Amino acid sequence: MDFDDIRDWQGTAESLSEELQRKIEQLSLSVETPTVRVIRSWRSRKLLSQPKGQKFGFRQILEGLATLLLLQKGWTLVAIAQVLSSWNDTELEQQIIAGKDGGNIIESNDNQESSSFLKQKSKNNHNLAEDAVILLAQGILRQYECMVKGGEIVRQDDKLPPELHSAMCKLGRLYLEEGKCDRAACVHDVLERSRYPLDDNDGNNKWDLSIFRDSEFRLGNVNLIDFNLRVPTADCAETANMSGGFGEDNVIEHRLYSKLKSATEGLGRNKKDRAYTALRELIGRRSLIRQRELFNYLEDKNLTPLQKTVEEFFDRVPEVWLIDGHALQCAHCGTLMRPHPNRERYRDGYYCPIRQCSGRYPPQVKERLSPENGQLLVAKPQILVYWTAPAIDELAIFDEAKKYGLDTQLYPESDQCDIAISDRAIGIDAKSYRSPVLLALKLNRSIGGLISYHQRIVAITDELIEDYPDYISTVNSLLDKKSNIANLQIMSVSSVIKNIQEGKYAS
Repeated sequence: MDFDDIRDWQGTAESLSEELQRKIEQLSLSVETPTVRVIRSWRSRKLLSQPKGQKFGFRQILEGLATLLLLQKGWTLVAIAQVLSSWNDTELEQQIIAGKDGGNIIESNDNQESSSFLKQKSKNNHNLAEDAVILLAQGILRQYECMVKGGEIVRQDDKLPPELHSAMCKLGRLYLEEGKCDRAACVHDVLERSRYPLDDNDGNNKWDLSIFRDSEFRLGNVNLIDFNLRVPTADCAETANMSGGFGEDNVIEHRLYSKLKSATEGLGRNKKDRAYTALRELIGRRSLIRQRELFNYLEDKNLTPLQKTVEEFFDRVPEVWLIDGHALQCAHCGTLMRPHPNRERYRDGYYCPIRQCSGRYPPQVKERLSPENGQLLVAKPQILVYWTAPAIDELAIFDEAKKYGLDTQLYPESDQCDIAISDRAIGIDAKSYRSPVLLALKLNRSIGGLISYHQRIVAITDELIEDYPDYISTVNSLLDKKSNIANLQIMSVSSVIKNIQEGKYAS
C-alpha cells in the first residue's frame, strides 16, 4: 500500500515538510512541497488537525497531501478546511490516490457538487466579510466622532450609526454561517473585540471567525481600534475609505492635521514650516510634559501665539494614572506609562500604552514625576496614536541622519514627508499600518508629498515585518506599477538606518 510505511510516523514541522516531499516524489504528484512556514500557517488555519505543541502524525501527512492537490484544483483554504474535517483517513487515502492517478481528487458527482457549492459559498462569504469590516470601520469612526464632539456614550439604540448597525448584522450572519452563536449582537462586545486583529493572530481568539483567518481574506490582519488607547487606528481610517463612499473629511487624523496646519499657517509663510516641525517634534518627543515646560518650549520657538491650540492636544494627567503618587515617564518613547493590574504580564504593575513602543521594549521608567512640582500634561489618545507613535520610527531615522552629518529635515515644508535628506534628493515616510493591503491601497491613491522627491522611500516598522515576513513583498505586489509610484522603495526602518550608516544617502 502507498501509505503503509508511514502509518506510525511522528515528527516536527520541519520533518513533516521533508516527509511530504518524499511522498510527493514517491507518488509522482505534480505539486510543490510546502515550506515549514506554510505548514505552520496551515495548522493555525485548521487545515492540519494536530494541536499546536504536539507532534505531527500520519493524519497530517494525508491532510498535507490532500491540501496540495485541492489547491492545485483551485479550491480555497476555507473550502479545504471544511471538507478535510469530514473525511476519515481511509477516505483521504482514496482521494490522494485518485489525484496520483491523474483523476479528480473529488470523484463522485455529489462531491463535485459539494466542491462547486463550497467554492461559491466561500466567495460569497469573503464578500460579506469584507463588507462587514468596511462598514464596521466606518461605524467606529462615526461613533467616535459623536463621542468627541458631543460627549455621548455608546448606546445600543436608534442613535447608533447605521454603518455600525449594518456591520453587526453582517457579522452576526457570518457567525451563523459558520455554525456558531451570534457574537455580534451587542455593540459593546463588538467594539471591545475591535481592539484585536481580525485574524486572531495574537492568540486571543476574540473574533473566532474562520473567514477572517483565511489566507485569501485580504483584511485579516486589520486592527480597527488601538488596544491601549481605545481610539480608531490608521487601519480603521483606510478601511473605512476602501469603498470610495466614505470621505476622509471625517477621519480623525485629517481633522487633527487640519487644526495644526491652520494654526501654523496663521504665522505667515516664513514661519509656518518651522512652527509645524517644532510642534510635531514636541509631540513626538515630549508627549508627557509639565505645563510650564510646554510654555517655555513655545516661547523658545517663538510659538506663543499657538499656545491655545497646542493646549487642546493635551489633557491633564488624571490621578488614576499615577503610581505611588507619581507619573511614570517611559524610558523609550517618553510618554505616560499606565498602571496595569495583571502582575503576571507586567511584573511592576505598569506598561507603555503605545503599541509601537511596548511591542519593541519591556516596560522601563525614565523618570518619576510628582504632580506637586507643577501641572503635568499628557497628549490626548488620538494624538498618541496618530503622531507620537509613528514618531518613534520617524525620529529614529532623523536622529541617525543627523548623527552621520547628513543635511536632513524633519517634516519639511509642513509635512511634505517625514524626513528629507539633501533637500529634494531623498524623501522618507515611515508607516506602521498593520495591514499591507491597506497600505498599498493608500499608496495607490496617492503618495502625498513624496512625489516631490527624486528618491522616494516608505519605511515599514520592523516589528510588523517580524510578525508578517511577507509584508514588504505583499505591498510591492499590490502597487500600481504604471503610476508615478513605480519607483517607490519599500523597506524596513532598520534598512533605512543601515543605509544611512553605510553612507548610501550621502550627497
